[in-house]
Amino acid sequence: MKIAVISANMGKFDNMVDYVTQSIPYDFHRFTDENFPPRYMAMTPRLQARIPKMFGWQMVPDYDYYIWVDSSLALLHTDSIKWFLEQCDGVDAAFFAHPDRRTIEQEGDFIKKRIQEGNKYLCSRYVNELIDEELAEIRADKGYVDNLLIASAAFIYKNNPKVHAMMKEWWYHTSRYHIVDQLGLPYAIYKSGVKAKILNMDYKFQELKS
Repeated sequence: MKIAVISANMGKFDNMVDYVTQSIPYDFHRFTDENFPPRYMAMTPRLQARIPKMFGWQMVPDYDYYIWVDSSLALLHTDSIKWFLEQCDGVDAAFFAHPDRRTIEQEGDFIKKRIQEGNKYLCSRYVNELIDEELAEIRADKGYVDNLLIASAAFIYKNNPKVHAMMKEWWYHTSRYHIVDQLGLPYAIYKSGVKAKILNMDYKFQELKS
């Protein structure tokens, strides 16, 4: 069984965080400006970081499992990878539920409201993103029930065709409409038929120590 842990820190937005030694073997791939040169003519560093997040299975192929970890987070327990593998048993992927909101519509309304209020953090990142257009496309699919929002900072997935389809759909939403990838992920899971386990707990790894 081959396991890859993938992270990306494009534009040096985050301080590098070291992981503790893990109880099972894995390969770590961290994409930075040095090994994944900036595509300044085409995209921002934030969007470029979405490529290894959604296409790690292409960039470092032939692993059985892939674990994505945002560069601001770390694996802080010796059994973190073992725990992730256990969550993916019998499913294609496992994700953490969003801790604050429950649906794509709620997240979209939250972002729009904060931008209208002039929130500096959100305005500096998401002004002019096509949030209404993305929500309209999702609403138009009458078979989809908007009852899930995911915290996409860390997750695990298997290397299989359904997951590949999910990742391509996810990239479509993120690049076409809105760089907040939490908006498109639940719908991408639905569209691809991926069997996903949703973890109703804090995604911060220090919570997994007990």
